[in-house]
Amino acid sequence: MPSDSETRLPQRKRRVLVVEDDQVIASSLTADLKEFGFVVIGPAHSLADASALASTVALDCALIDIALGVETALPVAQILADRRIPFVFMTGQSEGTFHEVPTLLKPFTFKELRHALQQLLPPDDGEIRE
Repeated sequence: MPSDSETRLPQRKRRVLVVEDDQVIASSLTADLKEFGFVVIGPAHSLADASALASTVALDCALIDIALGVETALPVAQILADRRIPFVFMTGQSEGTFHEVPTLLKPFTFKELRHALQQLLPPDDGEIRE
């Protein structure tokens, strides 16, 4: 007779949108998220790319850098809020419009990222891998 772990359906990988204009941070963040078992959407480096992805792609959550060069990513946050997709800001700035949204202050650690994602997403069959 197969064990419970053998009969369980495979866990669906969660999809996270990454909005980050710094290539080094985006690359590191992508690697960390993949290690946690996520499918990374993006990273989007501009407001236009981020808005398009946030509007059209099936997502479980998002990580958003508020400052994208000279642009602000707040329109992306509004799109996600309207779609009821949870997100975390990654920034050194505070943002009054979305004061209830969790914020990861840069630079943040691998552990802080994992904790923020665990708080953002409801548990499923598995947990975010350590």
